[in-house]
Amino acid sequence: MQITAPAAFLNQAPKPRIVQYRNKRYSVRLEPIYWQTLEVLADRRRVRLGRFVAELAENYEGPNFSSYLRVFCMLEGEQALAREILGPTHHGLLDVVTHCPNPGLILSRYRTVIAYNRAFGEWLGPADVAVIGAELTTLVQVRTRRSLNDVWQDLISGREPKADAKLLYVAPGRVNAAQATILALSSQTYQEFYAVMWLSLQSRRTGAGTLPPPPLVD
Repeated sequence: MQITAPAAFLNQAPKPRIVQYRNKRYSVRLEPIYWQTLEVLADRRRVRLGRFVAELAENYEGPNFSSYLRVFCMLEGEQALAREILGPTHHGLLDVVTHCPNPGLILSRYRTVIAYNRAFGEWLGPADVAVIGAELTTLVQVRTRRSLNDVWQDLISGREPKADAKLLYVAPGRVNAAQATILALSSQTYQEFYAVMWLSLQSRRTGAGTLPPPPLVD
């Protein structure tokens, strides 16, 4: 069954906000989903959003604080996934992936696609085969540092908790590329294995020309 994002998550244009802590103001531009995530994380720590953002800013020395906050939220999402207790069904896991603004999909131990979110469908575009139930390598080219089969077995066995990959989707007139992180999730109770793959988009090539990667901006 294909997952479609709720209407509340379809309008994700970045919105600027000013937060303040101890007379210091921070002007940040983020998509609403990231603001919601930061508010939830701040509430869990029982601090105001301004203080939470200020504490993150103190530990960041790079040129793009907004991008840092997005990555921070995504890593929190990965940790939330890792804490999921997987049972015979994967509905809780589906909810997490569904509400994620980054392209993501869930794979079985056989690398078949169990579910994917709207963002992944948009990245993939029109496909010649059905996505649900398809084996991953029939949809996209997957490049890993070692053999994909070896990497996958390490994920299933628990020898490696995660793996990095490069994805390439080739369609008439266009080539889509993405970096991907594969996160292994298993349940000893039910002897189940799932993998969640998050995509970080790169450049898109159309026809004979190549578009450069977009600049890193707030």
